[in-house]
Amino acid sequence: MLKKIFRLGLLLTIKESYLLAKNSFGLYEHPFKTLRVLGREKDRSQQLLILGWPGYVLGAGLMVVWLGRRLLGTSEDWGWGARGMMGMFLGLTIAAAVYLLFWWRRVWLKK
Repeated sequence: MLKKIFRLGLLLTIKESYLLAKNSFGLYEHPFKTLRVLGREKDRSQQLLILGWPGYVLGAGLMVVWLGRRLLGTSEDWGWGARGMMGMFLGLTIAAAVYLLFWWRRVWLKK
């Protein structure tokens, strides 16, 4: 039973990883078509993964800054490095959100 659950979990992980890579590349190459297909297919897991990109970038940025501050031992003051990294990740988050919202709006208006 455990072997069967592991095998199904592995297959599901491979499938979702492939679809995430395909849809992420599709957002770069042809975002209108990719978002339209995502809306038509009603695959909620892929919609969550693709539309969650800005949140993942922000979460990764917060983790990098937190880990860097802990490893360097500078927990009290925010230096120019920590501020710069937070600004960079916040900028990437806003850029990804604006990009997704722009294309999502175009797809929504075409319906």
